[in-house]
Amino acid sequence: MPSMTSQARPELKRSRWPSFVAASFLTLVAFAQCGCDRAVPDSSGEKAFASRAESRLQGDVTVHAAVLTDDESRRYFGASLADEGIQPIWLSVENGGDSRLRFLPIITDPSYFSPPEVEQLLHSWWRGESNATIAANLVRAAMPEVIPQGRTVAGFVFTHREGGLKFLQVGFETDSQEFVFRFVLPVDGVSYAVQKVDFSKLYPANMVEAVDLAKLRERLEKLPCCTTDKSGHRNGDPFDLHSIYRTIRAFLFGSEYLNAPVSPLQAFGRSQDVSLQKARNTISLRNHLRLWLAPFTIEGLQVWVGQISRDIGVKLTTQSWYLTTHRISPAVDQDRFYLLQDMIMTGAVSRFGFVRGVGESSMPNPRVNLTGDPYVTDGLRLVLFLGEPRRTFDQIQFLEWERPLD
Repeated sequence: MPSMTSQARPELKRSRWPSFVAASFLTLVAFAQCGCDRAVPDSSGEKAFASRAESRLQGDVTVHAAVLTDDESRRYFGASLADEGIQPIWLSVENGGDSRLRFLPIITDPSYFSPPEVEQLLHSWWRGESNATIAANLVRAAMPEVIPQGRTVAGFVFTHREGGLKFLQVGFETDSQEFVFRFVLPVDGVSYAVQKVDFSKLYPANMVEAVDLAKLRERLEKLPCCTTDKSGHRNGDPFDLHSIYRTIRAFLFGSEYLNAPVSPLQAFGRSQDVSLQKARNTISLRNHLRLWLAPFTIEGLQVWVGQISRDIGVKLTTQSWYLTTHRISPAVDQDRFYLLQDMIMTGAVSRFGFVRGVGESSMPNPRVNLTGDPYVTDGLRLVLFLGEPRRTFDQIQFLEWERPLD
């Protein structure tokens, strides 16, 4: 940068004050405009999101659910819930049974926002009298805690904001029964890079092998140790999961959050078919899962091969064009155990077990992934059979194959 001459300095000093005044004036104008903007809740858009709601039926109970866009939320509640990280879910519940239902919002989001909490977050001095209008609307719009028999009610549960897809559970109980409805709802208004896969065309029909349980174990043990880069010459993260189920079910992850892209890794000669992730308190801390459809089936069910790891930070790398990547936890068996717990809590697991896989590694000679992160493992792969109906832990069958180290 050229040095400033003595003649230039006075001119610069004279120009600072007017620029500062102009900037301050514009800021004051902006505040004045905010102060004049009396937010008024407008429920006229309800027909639009109610019309796109998806429905689920169990026995005599029907649930309709829709995710509001940020714009719909702002209009309906008279303030920006998205700015506070809040995403309202609209529910309509038809209780055709002979027992009243108690709504369990904790199943939808373990740390959901209560209406008074949302009111407090939206309260602003510049809204003046509109604060009371917004507060009253929040109370009126909340999903009722009890749905009487023979009644239909509608309302909102306030969840944490997400983008792309909303993996949603809605729970109720009676004195003798529990109902859990699962949804995968698109979230409009947020753009994500999506690779659309036509699963019916991944393999020719004559290439898909039907195997029994013994053959399944053999096929899983013979899979390569790890994912690779595109060249196929460098190992990525180890395979930790082999999931067997009819479709990628909505309950794979109970709750999702806005998160960073998942980098592509290779198996079966292609990048992952599906990427799922569960973020934590920052974008650099998350659990992510990659899935590939395998060219074999068991008992008429598709087999999905997956890799799970836990991101514990971000580091610089030359392995990606954006020069950053996530650092994975070296204790990959804990990530495998986390997934097993998560699946058991959904009630979706019917059988599980372990097969030999990557091989044991420990300090001071760990294995490493593509970006040089070390990891240690007992070398076993988790096998999960998922499906309906829901099961408690004591109803799950353990496959007597391999056992993790104590």
